[in-house]
Amino acid sequence: MVSYKNLSLKLKILSLVSGSIVSFVLLVGTITYNEHKLEAMAETKIAHAIQTEVEQKIKLSTDSMAYALGDLVEGLPENEQIAIIEKAIERFRFESDKSGYYFVYKEYVPVAHPTRKDLLGKSLYDAKDSNGVHYVRDLFETSKNQDEKGKFVYFTFSKPLPDGTLGTAQKVGYAQKIPHTQNMWISTGVYVDTLDAHTKEVTTEIIVPIFDSITNIVWISIIVFVVVFTPLVFIFYTNLMRSVNALSSNITNFFQYLNHEIKEPHFKPLDTKDEFGKMERAIES
Repeated sequence: MVSYKNLSLKLKILSLVSGSIVSFVLLVGTITYNEHKLEAMAETKIAHAIQTEVEQKIKLSTDSMAYALGDLVEGLPENEQIAIIEKAIERFRFESDKSGYYFVYKEYVPVAHPTRKDLLGKSLYDAKDSNGVHYVRDLFETSKNQDEKGKFVYFTFSKPLPDGTLGTAQKVGYAQKIPHTQNMWISTGVYVDTLDAHTKEVTTEIIVPIFDSITNIVWISIIVFVVVFTPLVFIFYTNLMRSVNALSSNITNFFQYLNHEIKEPHFKPLDTKDEFGKMERAIES
């Protein structure tokens, strides 16, 4: 392998320029490649932040509804309590696609459910989703001992679709016991597919301008590199090699004269004020 110190000045300069170009290309390539990783990282962080925010919102709304219903039905017979609760939550919907709603159970039996009338009065103690989550048991247990942070249950459940039919989707649920009732608890949740869509929307709103700025910077850098750096390097290299070649020729000519190989030295003019010009004028004098 040829040592760098044994390379000619021309090759050293060319290797320096080539290294700069390769480094610039690698930098641009790295930025472009990492755009996807940055987007994935941002989406993960944003999804976690949105998930936490949504959890706290459904916790606040469910707690508020539970305490309000508890005060409303206090002291009434259970059948009247259920009738009031059922009427209170029947038409209430949230989320843009109207997929959000409240439902109420007495232990493991649904007593008020606006979208699944077929489940009313049936024990769902053994009910589990496609992933084996016993969501009714889990919601009931969490409703009995909720804390400030909130305990949430993730499960798959039927989802009302815009056309009036039912589909299935992942859901995060929260439950709270209703005061002044006998083991009745109210729950609601948000479907994760809606959350995912919102996450992608927010991520796009944040990341796209950043990527646009990075892309603009990259293109500006490329233009500057091509329009400014490349011509400057070419001019520098041309002038340097002309000075080096002239100086080398003059030195050779001077020593040929000293060794009486030629009768009179003929120096190539080097009209520069840099170090090469000073050396050329020193030789001539």
